[in-house]
Amino acid sequence: SLLLGPILGLYCRAYGGYPLDYVWTAGPPWFILWLLNFTMIYAVIAQFAAPVKMNMPHPVILLLFGAFLSAAFYGVAVGVPPEWMSFGNMVQWRYGIGLYIPFFTAGIVAGRNDWMKSVEEMETWCVWMLRTIVVGFWILMFLEAGSGIIPIPGVNIDAGVLENLLPPIYAVPMTLTLIQFFHQYFNGTPPSKIAKSAGAAAYTVYIIHPLIYNVWIIAFIAILKSAGVTIVFSQKTMLLFGGTINPATGEPTMLPDGYIWAGWLWTLILTQLTVWPLAHYMRQLPVL
Repeated sequence: SLLLGPILGLYCRAYGGYPLDYVWTAGPPWFILWLLNFTMIYAVIAQFAAPVKMNMPHPVILLLFGAFLSAAFYGVAVGVPPEWMSFGNMVQWRYGIGLYIPFFTAGIVAGRNDWMKSVEEMETWCVWMLRTIVVGFWILMFLEAGSGIIPIPGVNIDAGVLENLLPPIYAVPMTLTLIQFFHQYFNGTPPSKIAKSAGAAAYTVYIIHPLIYNVWIIAFIAILKSAGVTIVFSQKTMLLFGGTINPATGEPTMLPDGYIWAGWLWTLILTQLTVWPLAHYMRQLPVL
């Protein structure tokens, strides 16, 4: 947190022509810090609380629980004042109440009661139901995000309502689907070299990925500049850039749609191709 966040800010500010300031941000390690908080609280509670004995509920029941968590998520999102939403360096307490605390608790119960076996042995119809739900949510999220940048004819999604309801009800089937999918196709015994290396590198990928994808964003901007495309950075909003300055607002105008889609694909593909090998070899360093 003391190193990676400020480094990211410094090189992005330098490229955008902004004053160079050391600005502390927790960055991705904030989640690991809160995971330590949860673990210490659990260690204290476990000293006097009786273990919970509970078989894994049917996935359909868990989906209904996800809907309940979405209601809690929405309640916190609209009910907690913005100045309290990040109390204790939590990245929004709507996620803390609606996702992180219940999922951490569920993980403890699942581990103590061997829920993994139930996930591995889910019936075929249940597996495909969960996969279909997850893909449906992917399409919905893609349309919501895409239409917010580039208007899509016939698509009108209320982003505010969606973003305040979707995360928990999506996270439940997504978690079950990924666990089952990787058990079926990747977690062989013994695991393949690629699967083993990717699993070991996952936390490092999580920590360093903002540094990597911002490098590729800057590279894409440099390519546009070298091709003669005008790029201007806002002097009002840090790191906001576009093609020209709108005289009415003083903010940059959007780049053409094709540039945005190309930049999205460029950043997505090159980030994945570089962040995983880099994380793998970073873990070989003696200090890590």
